[in-house]
Amino acid sequence: MIVRATKKLLNTSGIKPVKNLNESNVLLPGEWYAGLVSTGRQGKMLIHFLHSSTKLSILCPGKSLNKALPVFPERLERLLRRLGYSRLIFQFQVHTKPEIYATNSRSLLAHMNQMKYAIEYRVALAEQDEDINYSEIEDLLSDMLLSSGGPGKYEKPKDILYGIVD
Repeated sequence: MIVRATKKLLNTSGIKPVKNLNESNVLLPGEWYAGLVSTGRQGKMLIHFLHSSTKLSILCPGKSLNKALPVFPERLERLLRRLGYSRLIFQFQVHTKPEIYATNSRSLLAHMNQMKYAIEYRVALAEQDEDINYSEIEDLLSDMLLSSGGPGKYEKPKDILYGIVD
């Protein structure tokens, strides 16, 4: 599994940035981009993982990749089950040893920033940390319209998954 983390996340996690300019053109397993998102509460952050090919989003509470990566496979499995694509779980190869690199795609970072606002809004609606429903936010993000492929072309992450299965 390849994870491309933002500089801020790498610094917070205590991981030295490593550049790898090779991009994966394979739909699955693909690469995961990761970045920090503020919860609006002092000292509380969450990590947003965005899949490069399908634009699926996984949210893990915390601010360190070292703590988020062990719970990441379970969160992905639960999302795929909720969306009805459990047969794709093994194709994402999330149980392989993670290779962590610095980000190299401005367009994917732009998607992450666009989604960040939606995540921060949903998190702000929760009165306490315990009230944050990460699964609900992931489901909403899977139905978010995002640009893909070229000018005027938009797709939802769950529609991309449908295209893989069909």
